[in-house]
Amino acid sequence: MSGNLKVYEILKEAGWYEGRRIDTSFIEKHYNKYGFELFPAVLHFLEEFGMLNITIDKHSENEERHHTNPLEVVGSYFRYGKFKVEEGYAGERLVPVGKCCNEYSLLFVSESGKIYYHTGKIGDSPWEAWETLINKTGFKTWGTLYKERCNNK
Repeated sequence: MSGNLKVYEILKEAGWYEGRRIDTSFIEKHYNKYGFELFPAVLHFLEEFGMLNITIDKHSENEERHHTNPLEVVGSYFRYGKFKVEEGYAGERLVPVGKCCNEYSLLFVSESGKIYYHTGKIGDSPWEAWETLINKTGFKTWGTLYKERCNNK
């Protein structure tokens, strides 16, 4: 395990456990139906974190929900290729893997394994992304990412 105790406990409550590796074959069939290419980083993310319903500050006015159920996200509207703007900002291809921020925002895993949502990058790894979402710190906006990419050219 990496990450802090709060993140670990919230994920554990959602059904995650160390060494978790779910069978993703039914998820892969669903993605294939809509033309998504599943990169190794996406499959690894789904094996460990797929099909979780994560709630932060449960039963409080600050309650926040996230899920990693691609079956609820990928459909006829979200065929591969619908995320060109986000991919342009990210500088790589993205695959939606769930929803975050009370299920108002798509959650993406990139070809390289970075994690993004509607306003930017939330982590270079899944654990960093969970820490960002749960602790509400550490995200980078699309504008910041774009400027960093331009400065590195």
